[in-house]
Amino acid sequence: MSELYCVARFKARPGKALELQTALKALVADTHREEGCILYQLTEEVPYEGANGEPWDCVFVERWASREVFDAHCAQPYIKDYFEQVAPSLVAEADVRLYRPV
Repeated sequence: MSELYCVARFKARPGKALELQTALKALVADTHREEGCILYQLTEEVPYEGANGEPWDCVFVERWASREVFDAHCAQPYIKDYFEQVAPSLVAEADVRLYRPV
């Protein structure tokens, strides 16, 4: 089994950045209790000179013990509820990418 990394970036709908951040913060404690969660850190992008485009409002940096435990995380009721019930009203754009160590 190989560790899996996930970078999940979210841009809020206009005027919804703080509400999005609050909704995402609510996922952290339960996720930290999941088996196989090594890192689940909510961050916000720091703009730098030369950056292209608008910064992402919220970015999760995640590290999981395996793809299987990541998939189990995605199936958790509170994660499914976030994507199905909460995100549609708060998120204008999302970009979720998975990585493995080389």
